[in-house]
Amino acid sequence: MADQLEQGTLVDPVEWVIPMSDIGTERMHDHCDAIATRLGKKHLAVYAICFDDEVPLDRVYAVVDGNKARNKTLPVHERRAFARVNKRKGCLGSRCLYVGKSEKAAERLRQHLIEAHPATFAVHLNQWPSDIPGNLIVKVIGVAGVQSILLPFIEDQMASEMPPILGKRGSV
Repeated sequence: MADQLEQGTLVDPVEWVIPMSDIGTERMHDHCDAIATRLGKKHLAVYAICFDDEVPLDRVYAVVDGNKARNKTLPVHERRAFARVNKRKGCLGSRCLYVGKSEKAAERLRQHLIEAHPATFAVHLNQWPSDIPGNLIVKVIGVAGVQSILLPFIEDQMASEMPPILGKRGSV
């Protein structure tokens, strides 16, 4: 397995900066269209959704906790499958909201940034307020010459370097 990882290559990372004020607006569709244009339909990649230094983390934690609490009060058929909230101790001070992997990275990022089926585990940013200052930073690292089964190892490495506030942490 290590040999297979060594034979693969990481494609130069690509970043998009998205104003938090664009959350829930038509501009998010423009951002997602730009990501899809750059990556194409099928793009094996690991990605991170992060915040710049202008985003107040206390506000992020309040939104994450509030979404989780509100979701629990809804009837089961109305709930959303929000990404798991990680223990604060393990990600305190981290500016990384979520780390993921996908064989169709642009499509998966669209689910996080705009809309996902309520049963799909995602960040569901359309449920976030748009008055948080600062920017989202979406980082995508393409992977070539590696079987998709090996992506979790790369995802785990990224999550260990930038502990995410939401989502699974894999083996880290």
